[in-house]
Amino acid sequence: MKKVLLCLMFFSQWLLLGAQTRSIIGKVSDQTDGQPLPGVSIKVKGTNIGTSTDEEGRFNLQTSLNNLSLEVSFLGYESQTVTVAANNNTPLNIRLVASDNKLNEVVVTALGIERKAKSLTYSTQTVKGDELTRVKDVNPMNNLTGRISGLQINRSSSGMGGSVNIVLRGMKSNRSNQPLYVVDGLPITNTSGSGSEGPFGGGTDKGDILSTLNADDIASINVLKGASASALYGSQGANGAIMITTKKGAAGRMRLDISSGVTIDKPFYLPKLQYKYGQSTPDSEESWGEAGSFSDPVKDFFDTGTTFINSVSFSGGTEKMQNYFSYGNTTNKGVLPTNTFDQHTVSLRNTSNFFDNKLSFDGSLMYSYQKIHNRPASGLYFSPLSGLYMFPRGQDFEKYKTFEYFSSSRNLYLQDWWNINADAGLTGTHHQQNPFWVLHRNPTDQNRNNIIGQAQLRYNITDWLNVTARGTLNKRWDKWQRRTYAGTQGVISGETIAGVLNDNGRYQREEGESTALYGDLLVNGNKQFDDWNLTFTAGTSINDVRESGWILDQRRLAIANVFLLSNIYRNSPITSLTETANKRQVQSLFGSANIGYKEKVYVDLTARNDWSSTLAFTPNKSKGYFYWSAGLTTILSELMTLPAFINYSKLRFSYAQVGNDVAAFSTFPVNTLATGTLTANVSGPYKGLPLKPEISRSFELGYEGRFFNDRVNIDLALYKTNTKNQYFSYDGPVGAVYTTVFLNAGNVENKGIELALGVDAIKTGRFTWNTGVNFTANRNKILELAPGLGERYSIGGNFNVLRLGGSFGDFWGRTFLRDANGTLIVDENGRPQGGPDGYLGNNNPKSIIGWNNTVSYGDFSLSLTIDGRFGGQVISITQGYLNSFGVSQESADARDRGGVDVPAVQADGTPWQGLLPAQAYYGAIGNRDGIIEGQIYDATNIRLRELSISYKLPIKWRAVQQASLSLSGRNLFFFKNDAPYDPELNTTTGVGGQGYDIFGLPTTRSFGLTLKASF
Repeated sequence: MKKVLLCLMFFSQWLLLGAQTRSIIGKVSDQTDGQPLPGVSIKVKGTNIGTSTDEEGRFNLQTSLNNLSLEVSFLGYESQTVTVAANNNTPLNIRLVASDNKLNEVVVTALGIERKAKSLTYSTQTVKGDELTRVKDVNPMNNLTGRISGLQINRSSSGMGGSVNIVLRGMKSNRSNQPLYVVDGLPITNTSGSGSEGPFGGGTDKGDILSTLNADDIASINVLKGASASALYGSQGANGAIMITTKKGAAGRMRLDISSGVTIDKPFYLPKLQYKYGQSTPDSEESWGEAGSFSDPVKDFFDTGTTFINSVSFSGGTEKMQNYFSYGNTTNKGVLPTNTFDQHTVSLRNTSNFFDNKLSFDGSLMYSYQKIHNRPASGLYFSPLSGLYMFPRGQDFEKYKTFEYFSSSRNLYLQDWWNINADAGLTGTHHQQNPFWVLHRNPTDQNRNNIIGQAQLRYNITDWLNVTARGTLNKRWDKWQRRTYAGTQGVISGETIAGVLNDNGRYQREEGESTALYGDLLVNGNKQFDDWNLTFTAGTSINDVRESGWILDQRRLAIANVFLLSNIYRNSPITSLTETANKRQVQSLFGSANIGYKEKVYVDLTARNDWSSTLAFTPNKSKGYFYWSAGLTTILSELMTLPAFINYSKLRFSYAQVGNDVAAFSTFPVNTLATGTLTANVSGPYKGLPLKPEISRSFELGYEGRFFNDRVNIDLALYKTNTKNQYFSYDGPVGAVYTTVFLNAGNVENKGIELALGVDAIKTGRFTWNTGVNFTANRNKILELAPGLGERYSIGGNFNVLRLGGSFGDFWGRTFLRDANGTLIVDENGRPQGGPDGYLGNNNPKSIIGWNNTVSYGDFSLSLTIDGRFGGQVISITQGYLNSFGVSQESADARDRGGVDVPAVQADGTPWQGLLPAQAYYGAIGNRDGIIEGQIYDATNIRLRELSISYKLPIKWRAVQQASLSLSGRNLFFFKNDAPYDPELNTTTGVGGQGYDIFGLPTTRSFGLTLKASF
């Protein structure tokens, strides 16, 4: 307790550094209805001293200055300057007038540069920080779903803190389609897609850097959607950028903010299983037996998950120095038994001014630590759900909750399952294990440390010209291990040596670290020339990323179940030991200029040249690769007289060309060394052709309008992007020098429409209702592939292919054999026959719609988000297995009807009479080797994404500025979903793993309670 008090005293002194001699208090309200305005910016003119109003519109600003002027500004209102004399201690009563338009709105753009929204020639959308914390989530990116047009988020089915796959304006590249993530203007390095690919699984999602951010530290997120918006970031911004602006201290009295929330999670969209039909035979894995009444092992298997998210922040300072400190903690017990997630995040930010505000410093440090036990995995091998769902009906599940027995022959505990018992000679199959054995005897543990440190110095040369030097360090350390005990299912257990070594278990361990260094030097200017305004930036940057690590997979242990490196069996080679290293550096020169005429017409230009280390040993080595963008914006409402109901009208057009490099060590492949074996390089450029940069060219046409006294606003965008010269790696032709070849090929086109519509439906006194709709429709087409690739190129291991004339996200797999009329062909037992591999569908939705509502009445507020994805298909291998094993409700319903009603003919053309036998039909299409066409489902779904009700507590204690209590829910129900699982979940966040389900954790319904208070 003494240490805690000393820390609090230290931070209090640190935050309040410098004596405050004067307090200026007041209230800001609307000129028309007198309603208080929260969040109004109050700033002392010519300084960085400022504060903002609370929920009652009140403010308290402390300063040592005497005669001064206050600049009062708020979105949607005319700014106002208020002069305060030295001897004036009377509370101020400031009334703001609603502006006819929002021309002075400022947004954060590339490189962290603030620009007037009206001058932008491309599409952006901003989400405020309070919208990200309304319904708590460990990964704040999940709260962007439904709020941004043009954005699609798919989540990993790995529970709390899992990775997310974010795509802006469609898939473009076979390498990565994730946008660049930028914190306070400086880029950070997110982890690549992770998780299991293919039906066997076992590859656990390691999470991403985004989940380490504390949502309560985020002031806003601005999404730069197209290449024009993010062109200044170069190849890193080829897929757009997500600009995260964090909170910082403000001059004035110390502020203490506390947020404490608890969330309860329950699985709610589980597979529909049957308990009417029993096991086929006593030794069978399947349940096609006689009818009866059998117990349900699933209903009591899952736990009620609990998540506690707490954070506290201190902020304050003087006109010379402002500070912000926060601590956040997340503690989660998952719905999957034994799964836990714990995270600690500490953030520190300082802003200081020197030499009469000529020189300013802004520095921050964020550290996070994650500890995860048994993060859920997908697939047949290490997911407990395969054994749970497919447990033969009629067997006694309760018996196997004691998942192990003592083996006198081995003198240790081994797995006990209805078909796995080493002493009884039961070896089981690769389809399933005892779920409790998987949880307790195949556990995983992960530790992650992450640091993001940033600093920038800015010197004002004149009132319109400044130079800025900035740098960031993003350092990450990861440790992961899986301990597979002796007695685990044979195909994934330890290896034996006949007569010498038993199965003593398997030890998998990974350790790695990455260091990303970024620095830039910028010259920024903003000069007014009569009717003209010039805003420009010129600069240079360097981005250096280095990764290293090692991966051990040891299947031969000297002593059973001792998981130590010192327990590797000495008389046999290590199964697999690989050390990894990766380096990439990009050096850049860039510039931008925005020219405005009378604030009616703006021209925006950018140019950048990158030199990437991955393009060494190519003709582009010296010249790098150059790209540029240009845009034009016209404020129609300023250029011409429009009808009175049109308050603001803007038309914009932009073109951008953005480059990208190739994979590391592609232009100069190296030999590999793994487990003590040197493997000579067998890869190289296709036919010796030098690799070159990938290029994306993008056009965008947009319109923005505000109508009926700014109560209706619209942002419409049409775009088209062509990505050429993509980097491919594939097996070379027979007889070629290299068995693996690299080449540039392809032309992928994305075109679409985005619409963001907002309406202040009701705005009267204490009652308001704001509603908004975000609409996205994207069409993707592969116009070209290299002849060497053939007509198809496989990406990932989940039936995803690129094919000429097709689209990103196409599924290609085994189809039904059909006759000339398209009728299924079956054998004499009514079993459908498999045909050739063919097109099965596409996992991308045709359109995405999000509907957001906020209703306020007095101290009560209700927010609601409904979103839907329309079109697209998904593959559920889970449902295929459940059908073929006879444990799904679908298979039981078919038995009740007497079979499956599908027209069919036999091989000789004779029509099949009656219904197809259910077991024959589902046995043919089910599992990973079946007819995949029969496992395709419509991905259309509409859900109540979020619901939150908050109440402002009427606390009169003067020390409490504001306090609120909110009740929230997430994923409350589906209005429509025809797929057997949540189509938003994926086994992996990699490019080639979207739209695929194989025994992944089911989606959850969450209810939360959050208390927030400011002092």
